[in-house]
Amino acid sequence: MDKLDLVGIGIGPFNLSLAAQLDGISDVKSAFLDQKAEFAWHPDMMLPGVELQTSFLKDLVTLTNPTSKWSFLAYIVKQKRMLDFMNADFAAVPRREFAAYLKWVASHLDGLMFGNEVREVAFDGKDFQVCSDRGVYTANNLAVGIGKPAFVPNWARHLPTEKCFHTSQAKSRLPDLRGKRVAVIGGGQSGAELVEYLLGGNRDSVEEVLWLSRRDN
Repeated sequence: MDKLDLVGIGIGPFNLSLAAQLDGISDVKSAFLDQKAEFAWHPDMMLPGVELQTSFLKDLVTLTNPTSKWSFLAYIVKQKRMLDFMNADFAAVPRREFAAYLKWVASHLDGLMFGNEVREVAFDGKDFQVCSDRGVYTANNLAVGIGKPAFVPNWARHLPTEKCFHTSQAKSRLPDLRGKRVAVIGGGQSGAELVEYLLGGNRDSVEEVLWLSRRDN
């Protein structure tokens, strides 16, 4: 296999953005590898009604290349929904819509290899050797975009998993909460979305919701 200019490990928003930016640059050869079978952006956090906390213009490409065919607006046009989108006058874009946009880009870009887990990376002082399930890739540069693991404090790691879970598992675990007393720990966006969902009676109602946060607001 010919030497590449870049190998990306992990295909999340960061490396997906990099792949979109490099698309069409003929003198740059790249490949992006991910162990997942397909692209998915926090699927277990897609609660009904949740919205982006930033402008949709902060997509994969617009801030550096506003004429790119991989922008969020280009995606809306391809779906033939531009007028609907404008008339909806969203204060913020639904997160599910943005996730669909990211998946659309991932499904159309060349050079993305899902189901291709990286097993080892070596550096000989000049080039990187990336060993994966589908072969060995040699590259001048390496972009590691594997994302952050869910943060679970030490005190929670030994609690029974059937009663304690991280918000990154929220959608899958919500059916287990019917009629129970629930404590949500953490005052960030994810915690707030989960509290709002539970208080809205969206899961046949829980008995009680307690929200704990060290934040003043």
